[in-house]
Amino acid sequence: MAGDILKDATRSKGDCAGVFEYDGDVGYFYLYETPPDRDSKVTGAIHVLTGASDFDESDVEIRWNADETVVGLLIRQRLWAAFDSTSERAHGGDYRPNVDPILPVTIASCFQTQ
Repeated sequence: MAGDILKDATRSKGDCAGVFEYDGDVGYFYLYETPPDRDSKVTGAIHVLTGASDFDESDVEIRWNADETVVGLLIRQRLWAAFDSTSERAHGGDYRPNVDPILPVTIASCFQTQ
């Protein structure tokens, strides 16, 4: 359904970003360090899907939680992957239509009130 998708959201401090990249065949959600004094670098990656997607760019959102410690990938307003930026721990991934995402309750709850 979708062609290439590239979405990102940088934390307000400008030091960290969540990035979703889908090239029409493979999609990953990345955690980037984005310090102002040196080049950006990937510090984590979560496999989201391989093959054709059933969503478009407009269905994808990258969002930080209220205290900007967790960044999440939402597809059709459902959290599918997330990084805890303090520990760089990865959660979720492996998107499949008509299947519920698997994430810890503590991570998923970060996005329920937004």
